[in-house]
Amino acid sequence: MVMSYERWISLEEYLELDRTSIDVKYEYVDGRIYAMAGGSTRHSLIATNIYAMLRPHLRGSPCRVYDSDMKFRPSEEVRYYPDVTVSCDPRDTQVIKHDLSYPRLVIEVLSPSTELRDRTEKLAHYQKCSTIEEYVLVSQDRQAVEIYTRSRKKWVYQMFESGEEIELTSIDFHCPIEAFYEDVPWSTES
Repeated sequence: MVMSYERWISLEEYLELDRTSIDVKYEYVDGRIYAMAGGSTRHSLIATNIYAMLRPHLRGSPCRVYDSDMKFRPSEEVRYYPDVTVSCDPRDTQVIKHDLSYPRLVIEVLSPSTELRDRTEKLAHYQKCSTIEEYVLVSQDRQAVEIYTRSRKKWVYQMFESGEEIELTSIDFHCPIEAFYEDVPWSTES
């Protein structure tokens, strides 16, 4: 769940709030902050499954996978906490940092409260970031994964559903879509 605050705050105020907040993470976009509340069981399991598969896949490579505790800075006035991020750039991976600036892959697990922002605002910011090669949207309501892949100056959209194999070309990774959803309960409760 995301809560938006109407009062404008400066980047410095946001960074201090984000640094001192114990229970809540905040995203920041051009003076507005969004409190990121806890996610559902499905959301957590899906993000964990993806992270758990990418970590051993990237072992020994120059790439690092990060969970939702790592902030991403697509521009000076924007800070996000993607569910899973992969950076292969030494400016991110060889230095202790508080946020990433040069990721290759960004993955968001869709939630009812964030889906519109993930599909519009975040998509636009991520597509402007020259190092991002893929942006992945993962449904938590059904087995469906959408991938936007950079192809020169264009972005190519692909949709994967139950029974299909997902391919993340930016990190040479593929798996059955079912692996993203391992142990995810499909009852009406989240």
